[in-house]
Amino acid sequence: MAITRIGPNQSINLASNITGTLPTANGGTGATSFSPGKALQIISTPDVGGLSQASSNSTTYADISGVDLVLTPTASSSKFLLFLSYNIDTGGSGHGLGARLTYNHSGISQTEVDDRYGSSNFEVTADRANTWQAQNYYLAPNTTNEITFRIQINSNTNGETVYFNRGTARIMAVEYA
Repeated sequence: MAITRIGPNQSINLASNITGTLPTANGGTGATSFSPGKALQIISTPDVGGLSQASSNSTTYADISGVDLVLTPTASSSKFLLFLSYNIDTGGSGHGLGARLTYNHSGISQTEVDDRYGSSNFEVTADRANTWQAQNYYLAPNTTNEITFRIQINSNTNGETVYFNRGTARIMAVEYA
């Protein structure tokens, strides 16, 4: 086999020299054809900068109004990557705040997208916290009905008021096939 040297101003098209299926031992998949996925829609909540803080002093989750994301899936087999960002203020030393993303389709009640977040609420046990939070989710709702995504918050202790800055909250969804 001859060795070819490539100088600094030369290029080579390796793809033109490769034919057939790249074996899995060499980093391939063994597949001979692919059907790549694609983003079907990317949608985000509108700018809600004019909305004030919301607060809660109850351990029961309550809806945050004014920042819902409403969309209609293009196919029942669609999947979603969901991104949630927001600012919270625990309101005082030792206070904690819980936040979760819910969805509703077909007139069913708001259902938590991923219940693992509910058991890992943000809680401060020393000083007051005013901080940005972000959560990422995966959802395969298996529907073409309109879906409403909504944020809910609670206080980790009854009677301790916590705050949620609605003006900086954002929900973004990437629907893909």
